[in-house]
Amino acid sequence: MTKAYTHLAPFYDFLMAADYPLWEQYLLSLFKKFAAVPKTILDLGCGTGNLTLPLVRRGFAVTGVDSSAEMLRQAALKAEEENLPVTLHKQDLRGLALPQVFDAAISTCDVLNYQVSAADLQAVFAGVFKHVACGGLFLFDLNSAYKLANIYGNQSYAELHDDFSYFWDNSYDEESKICKMEITFFTRAENGLYKRAVERHRQKVWLPAEIRKISETAGFKFLACYDFPSLEPYSQNSQRWQFVLQR
Repeated sequence: MTKAYTHLAPFYDFLMAADYPLWEQYLLSLFKKFAAVPKTILDLGCGTGNLTLPLVRRGFAVTGVDSSAEMLRQAALKAEEENLPVTLHKQDLRGLALPQVFDAAISTCDVLNYQVSAADLQAVFAGVFKHVACGGLFLFDLNSAYKLANIYGNQSYAELHDDFSYFWDNSYDEESKICKMEITFFTRAENGLYKRAVERHRQKVWLPAEIRKISETAGFKFLACYDFPSLEPYSQNSQRWQFVLQR
C-alpha cells in the first residue's frame, strides 16, 4: 500500500478533469466581493499546480504547499515548461512552517476533507492563521455531506486505457462520516507487462457548523459558506461547499 497521490500523481490531470478557468474566476470573484487585493497567496494542497500556475500567470506571487512529492514534481515540471516563478514546499498541512506571511490563503479541490479528525483540522487552521496577514482571507472548499455519502458513497468506477487502467472503490461509513477510497492502478511497463499498485484515500464530512466552530477557535472570522461555484447560500444538496474566512 502506498501513500495517497503517489501513483495517482502522473495521471491526476488526465483523470481529474475540472473546469479550472471557472475555478480561478470564482476565487477572483470572492476576493473582489470581500474587497481583498492580495499580492501574495499561499496555496495549500496545491497538487499539480492547476490553480497555482494560473494565478502566477496573473501576476500573483504564489507559494504552493503539498504533502506529496510526486504531485509537487508534476507542478514543478509544468512551471519549468512556462518559466513561471513559483515557490513549492513539501510539508504536512498540519505543521506549516514557512518563512513568510501571506496576504491570503487558498485550498481547493476538497483538500481539507482529508483531515479526518478535529485535532488535525484544528492544526491546519492554526497553521494557516499564523501564515496569513491580519485581515487576509482564507478561501477553501469541501466536498459536502451529500456528495461523500450519496455520490461517492459506496460506488465503484473503472477506466481502461492503453498505458494504464484503474479501479476505484468507495465505502462510506455513516457513523464516522468518512468515505474510504481504494484505487488500484495497473501501469504498463517497458516490457509490456502491467504493474499493480494500490492507494487508499480517506475524506471526512465536515459540516459548516463544525467548520465555523473549529476555525473560530483558531482565531478566524467566519464570513460565508456558499454553494460552489456561486454566491448562493449553501444547501444540504450542494455537492461542494465554498468557505470564506478572515484572519
